[in-house]
Amino acid sequence: MTFKLTMFPASEGDCLLLSWGAEHARRHALTDLGRKGDYKALRPTFAALGGIELLTITHIDADHIEGAVPMFAETAPPFTPRQTWFNAYYQLGLANERLQVAARETLGAAQAEKVSAGLVAFRWPWNASFASGVVSVDSAEAAKPIALAGGLTLQILSPTDSKLAKLIPKWDAELAKANLRTTDPEAVEAALAEGREALGGESLNVDALAKKPFVIDRAEANGSAIAFLAQYGDRSVLMGADAHPDVLEASLRALGASEETPLKIDCFKLPHHGSKSNLSPKLLSIIDCTRFAISTSGARFNHPDPESIARILKNDPTRQKELIFNFRQERTEIWDDPKLMEKYKYTCTFPEQEGAAVEIQL
Repeated sequence: MTFKLTMFPASEGDCLLLSWGAEHARRHALTDLGRKGDYKALRPTFAALGGIELLTITHIDADHIEGAVPMFAETAPPFTPRQTWFNAYYQLGLANERLQVAARETLGAAQAEKVSAGLVAFRWPWNASFASGVVSVDSAEAAKPIALAGGLTLQILSPTDSKLAKLIPKWDAELAKANLRTTDPEAVEAALAEGREALGGESLNVDALAKKPFVIDRAEANGSAIAFLAQYGDRSVLMGADAHPDVLEASLRALGASEETPLKIDCFKLPHHGSKSNLSPKLLSIIDCTRFAISTSGARFNHPDPESIARILKNDPTRQKELIFNFRQERTEIWDDPKLMEKYKYTCTFPEQEGAAVEIQL
């Protein structure tokens, strides 16, 4: 029975595929679509997959959502998912309303984007696993793992209502950055209701890098990212999206993870492409994992940060570890150093050739 994570070469962003089940009944969950060019290159691959149980668009940063824009402009998309998870402006408002009055953000004009319009037009089930329509750890349904067909379960780890609400004042700027537009909130509300009904090297000083002070990510868009722990049988992968590490840590501790009893995970897809501000020493201290996946070409933001890799290596100095990169680029190739690998007990995995996806058997 297969359970694997595929990291497609999605520029500096994410386009990730979870696949599970027997060969004759393989099921898939797709997370993010990278940039527009990535979607166009990968469209034939998506069309050949057959059924997709879940499409998750984790948040509105362009390197995660931009590829969805041309898809929703098509008359016939390459797939029709059984569910779609995405928090648009409408869901931010709902999350805001669930907060205590003193903690609420001031709402501006109702905003959404082309993805919202596309979900309305395609009539895909939208956030149908959540009665409120909000994918959040504060939604009642997030208290337990959410089951997909074929035996996969997803435990929501991020975002919280508070993190979603904090994005509201920044929404217009994020729309402009991603070249997106508004959608009628009444149409969004109707689509959500309909969806619920339809569902049934030694040159690197690892020690010094690991000791650098941790400064947490404060970006509102990243705080709104949907992250989850996917489990199939006794195997699991933590899909970190661009989530804030304090939210991930709190959610994992709520599941029983601690420094004394770290949570066993077969693979950790690092949050925010290996940013030093999204991988805290505290987060690493409560998980038991030796395989770490990093998705980024390194363009624009120069990810992954060496501090993140150093924290991984120093957190677990005795066991053999694997760093899995979907691009061989300046920021990843520096770790392909035999002396460093011997000293810090790790290996590096890269695509077999430029432009190829990386498959991780879980």
